[in-house]
Amino acid sequence: MSRKHAGARPATIIDVAREAGVSFKTVSRVLNGETNVREQTRERVMGAVKALDYRTNHNARNLRARQSRTICLLHSNPSRNYVVELHLGALQRCQAEGYSLITEERSTDANAILALRSENQLAGAILTPPLSDDPELIEQLRAHAVPFVRVAPSKTSKPGRDVAIDDRAAAREMTEYLIGLGHKNIGFICGPTTHEEASVRLQGYKDALEQAGISFDPERVVTGDFTFGSGISAADQLLDLPKLPTAIFASNDDMAAGVIAACYRRRIQIPQELSVAGFDDTPLAATISPSLTTIYQPSQELASEAVGLLLEEIASPSDTPRRHLLDYRLVTRDSTAPPRE
Repeated sequence: MSRKHAGARPATIIDVAREAGVSFKTVSRVLNGETNVREQTRERVMGAVKALDYRTNHNARNLRARQSRTICLLHSNPSRNYVVELHLGALQRCQAEGYSLITEERSTDANAILALRSENQLAGAILTPPLSDDPELIEQLRAHAVPFVRVAPSKTSKPGRDVAIDDRAAAREMTEYLIGLGHKNIGFICGPTTHEEASVRLQGYKDALEQAGISFDPERVVTGDFTFGSGISAADQLLDLPKLPTAIFASNDDMAAGVIAACYRRRIQIPQELSVAGFDDTPLAATISPSLTTIYQPSQELASEAVGLLLEEIASPSDTPRRHLLDYRLVTRDSTAPPRE
């Protein structure tokens, strides 16, 4: 007996793929009658089609047949470690689903991606921070009917699909961890004002201080730009304060690595004299010395999920806002310890 899909909306080819435990591309092969599919897989797909009462939209299929199978990942982030993680996640998912991936480094200029769309070479776009919150870019994409999904926007968009972690809760948890070690004088290096998630992480830091009864001191907050060099500069400002911090929480790993470099130049021992924490858990965090305590943000998984949501949007456009929250976790390593007496 068939069953209605969750939400009482018509089932999509993406739903069939999930039900059958196969890729979007495999479902497409079965429905198109291709022979290079194992019989067991074919039976599983057709069972899912029947269970979900999936109905092929022939008009949509004919339209998709004329469309590109190329997805563009748009980025404008100075952290190459973060961008590489996003790229890998999106690329692996695109390959699994039978799509190609191109990347564009953009600011607010959408002309290149819109030109690709007008030439019918682009299926859709994935926007990564800070482009996820760029209203001008989003409006241009909508005006030109370019399907898109946002990674880690500061808030949901109506209509729109996005995927993120709870940055505020993650930053609060890291700050609570440092307070739990005994730190009260905690410096914070914020990201650039052009990145909305930077202010969200700062708010998480403030939340933890307030909950612990520790007064917020704006002198202990310095702004960087998510680069290694800005981490060094920000650390120098914090370490020149009359009352030195006993811990510094940088809102990405690149800047945290800059803090460690600044301490090395000043002969400050980590974590004996200063604890350092980061955010993202890029490969850098485990390779520097001392290894970095940080927040694991599943960047590859975020990009992979964004591709999946984009394929859903292409197959079955929806005006309903949809946000997927993925799990983060605190990763403790060698760069943090209780403060000296």
